[in-house]
Parts: sequence; structure tokens; C-alpha cells
Amino acid sequence: MAKSNMLFYRFYVVTLLLWHGANISSQGNCLLYKEGSKERQACELSHRVAEYRQGSRESQDLLDQVIKLNPNYAWAYYEKSVPFFKRGLLSEGLWLINKAIELEPNKYLYYRAYWYFYNRSYDNCIKDLEELYTIYNPTYRSTPGGELEMRLLLGISYTYKNNPAKGIKWVQDLMEDYKEQPHLKGLYDHYCLGILYFNNQQYDLAKTEFEKQTSVDDNFADTYYYLGLISQKREENGVAKRFFQIALEKMNGLTGGYSTNLFTEMNIYKKDIELALRQL
Repeated sequence: MAKSNMLFYRFYVVTLLLWHGANISSQGNCLLYKEGSKERQACELSHRVAEYRQGSRESQDLLDQVIKLNPNYAWAYYEKSVPFFKRGLLSEGLWLINKAIELEPNKYLYYRAYWYFYNRSYDNCIKDLEELYTIYNPTYRSTPGGELEMRLLLGISYTYKNNPAKGIKWVQDLMEDYKEQPHLKGLYDHYCLGILYFNNQQYDLAKTEFEKQTSVDDNFADTYYYLGLISQKREENGVAKRFFQIALEKMNGLTGGYSTNLFTEMNIYKKDIELALRQL
């Protein structure tokens, strides 16, 4: 496995484990509840959910028992919603996550926003995330897989709503937060901000962010594609061609590179790079 791919794999596994650990801990400390109470029984029962495959009948039945014992246990509604979303059963998933948010909005607004984003309901995603960061102001909240901080999705949502300037402000705030906690910065933060600047026609700032991205990971093909587009807009066709060629080499894995679909419509495909080369 190429070095860059190995680094990406390690990053993904570590962040996924960190998220999973945070998810389990959100079930709460059962000792906080009175011994023998229904709340204590529900909490203790919830820890058995991990014994079964997520979304299985056994795990769902167990969660129903938890909710029956403690109807105000937000985590149980959240956990029960996850397999519905993953299977595309959005109305069922939304009913459950709405209940979790009603009980503990600071913990679960991000999850509903995540699914709004990937179902292209950008207005709803923006509404949820602005509420989350304006009212509850979490220091850091990642997507469920740990790939991106949720403010990146908020910024991209604004781009889809033709307001990249507002999205840029949110991501700039995120970058300021990283100054105090640099270890939290992800692999694709500069890439995302570069896309926002590019869509706001701030090409110099976009170029700076894409160059920063190459210093974080010089094997991500999509970065070179955007550097090529910026060079093309400046009528530097020779430079643009070289960037597109690098992007193609990385995407083909010829130099240890890769492309990964973390950004839905913003993902770059081989055909996009080939078309850019033909149009030079």
C-alpha cells in the first residue's frame, strides 16, 4: 500500500474509533441514576446493544425496551435511527432523530444535519448547523465517520445555495479554532476552504489553500485539478496542463496518489480531468 494511502487509512481508522468511542460514551454514566430506577435499568440495558449487529432485530427490540423503560433517553432514539438512515428509510429515521433532538439538541443536531446534507436538503442542513454552533457552540463536531468537521459541511451547503461568502466565514472561524487545537485539523480542511474561495471567485486565496493542502497531503488528486483550473483562468495554459497531468497521474495511482469521494457532487472524476486537458 502506498505511503499516502496508508496514512489516509490510519487517519480514517483512528477517527472512526474516536467517534465510535464518543458515541458509546454518550449513553451516559448509569451510576448517575438511582439504583433500581427505570432510568438506571434503561441505561444498563442500553450497554447490551453493542452485543448485536447494528440494525438487527435483536438490537432494535432491545432499544424498544430501553425506550419503554425511559422514554426520555435521547441516545436510544438516536441509535435506533441510524440503520434507518443508512438504508434510505428517511422518514422513519427522521422521526426518531427528531425525538432525540427534542430531548438533547446539543448532542444530535449534527447527525440530522449530516443526513440532510447527503440528501441535498441544504437549507435544513444550514438551519440545524447554525443552531448547533450559534447556541451550543461545540469545540469540535465531526461527521459520523470522522472525515470532516461539520462546519465544512455548513460551508459547502452555503456554496450550493449560491452564498459561498457566508460559508467561507464559517470555515474561517473553524480555522481560527484550530490555532488553539491544531491536532484537530483534518486532512481535507484546506481543500474544502479552497473550493469555497474558488466558487467565490477569490482565486488567489483559493490557490493558497490548495497549496496548503498539498503540504498536508501531496497525493490527493483533486487538489491538483483545482490548481489547474485556477491556472487556466489566468491563461497559464502550460502550468494548467501540468497540474491536470499530475491530477490524472495521482488519480490513476501512478505516483501513489488517490481520489476519494467525501464531498458528493464536489468529488472530481477522471473524466473531469480528461475533459479539462482536451479543452486547453
